[in-house]
Amino acid sequence: MKQLLTFLKTKYLFLLIAAQPVLDVVAYWMQSEEGTLAGMIRLGILILLPLVLLFRLEKKKGFLLAMTVMGLYSLLHIANGFRVGYINFIFDVAYLVRVLQMPVLAVCFVYMIRDKGTRKQAVDGMLAAAALCFLFLGLAIATGTDNVTYAEGMGISGWVIDDNRCANSIILVTMSCFAMYYGVNSSRRWVNACLPALCALILIINGTKACYFGLLALCFAYALFLLLEKPVLGSRVRCFPAFVLVAVLVVSVVIYPITPRAKAAADRASGANARAGEIEATALALGYDISTMSPEERFNTPEVKAVFAHYYPRYMAAIPDLFDRFGMDAVLLHFNMSTDVAKLIDTREIKLCYSALVWQQCDFLTKLVGFETTELGTEGIRDPENDWPAIFYYYGYVGFALYAGFVLYFLWLVLKALLRDFRGNFRLINFCLLLCLVLQIGLAQFSGALLRRPNVSVYLALVLAVIHYQTVWAPTLPEKE
Repeated sequence: MKQLLTFLKTKYLFLLIAAQPVLDVVAYWMQSEEGTLAGMIRLGILILLPLVLLFRLEKKKGFLLAMTVMGLYSLLHIANGFRVGYINFIFDVAYLVRVLQMPVLAVCFVYMIRDKGTRKQAVDGMLAAAALCFLFLGLAIATGTDNVTYAEGMGISGWVIDDNRCANSIILVTMSCFAMYYGVNSSRRWVNACLPALCALILIINGTKACYFGLLALCFAYALFLLLEKPVLGSRVRCFPAFVLVAVLVVSVVIYPITPRAKAAADRASGANARAGEIEATALALGYDISTMSPEERFNTPEVKAVFAHYYPRYMAAIPDLFDRFGMDAVLLHFNMSTDVAKLIDTREIKLCYSALVWQQCDFLTKLVGFETTELGTEGIRDPENDWPAIFYYYGYVGFALYAGFVLYFLWLVLKALLRDFRGNFRLINFCLLLCLVLQIGLAQFSGALLRRPNVSVYLALVLAVIHYQTVWAPTLPEKE
């Protein structure tokens, strides 16, 4: 027992990160309408970790300041909810807690990672999480219990809850970033070859755009880093891992037509193509060539406007109450009388439209701190899939500025470190961290489910904290990789 307690005490950060894929599996097999055990464990960590640090830290000023800022903003958001009249107080606060997890854990990790030992725990924890994530995916496929990404033949997600499939793609890209770091940095050629190939296989079979283009970005970025090592550091080029990365990149591009991503894209395009031109053809039958008309002319011509009013509800059936709540004119103006069917049937675009129209109805104070999440219901069907617009609408000018500013602070630390000593900071681990952060920030927008999903945002929090260590606390002289 004493040895076990010693192990837990010295490897707590490693275990916390490595356990995340296990919690995802628990969430899949124990999912219910009341929530999951994994969710309760994550909530417990979110509550206990700051409390433990509050009592253990000798210098608490910075820690307390960060927590106070988040607490004060949260109180303003909640107070405004009571001012305008809450629809569902508990749901809104629960959602707020999920969003707060990333900055709260990031601050905690910053104060926990203050030496080489804890930094090693963090990186090793990510590598262990990647290994477990890949292992569980393999077991799911081997046992035939895997969940599909879109439909049969259009991607494999593994043991992933339906609502978490977008989030899972970001997890896979994040895990692959660290797995490729290990693969590139290894002195063993079989590791150099096998890990990038394994990552490519996993990302390709997932079928999402995030995974496929994330793979291309990872291969290109790591290969570029290896090629730049000689002119920047004067070291020899690591030819074999660079060759493997280029080969994986080329093969991934060549086989695209037979990938699940291509099938999903073709399926989506066929749905749009089947309905393309309907508005134009109907308007032309009435004697109007709308290709020559401006959006204003289309809106102000009753016969043409009636054609748009006929087709728009059919294209946007995914959210049937859109027109009942805001009226036809508001939706037509939001989409600027567009005839782009691919855009009009895009569920992401429709959800963003719903949020934007709710935003238009808000007063100035609400726009400062955001409108209640429940304005879009509790079922999740209207919840924006893109994270950054969701943060803006739900938490307003102030909340968005605080959240974006928090992330930008760490990018500023990277820029400052590079300006101070570019050559000394040109190291593979630093490149891995920066690459992972850039991909995560981008995927939060183009894929979503990163900033508002505790099982994903924990990785962003850790990456930010390790970046803080590398740029603030790490020794000036580069340590051995």
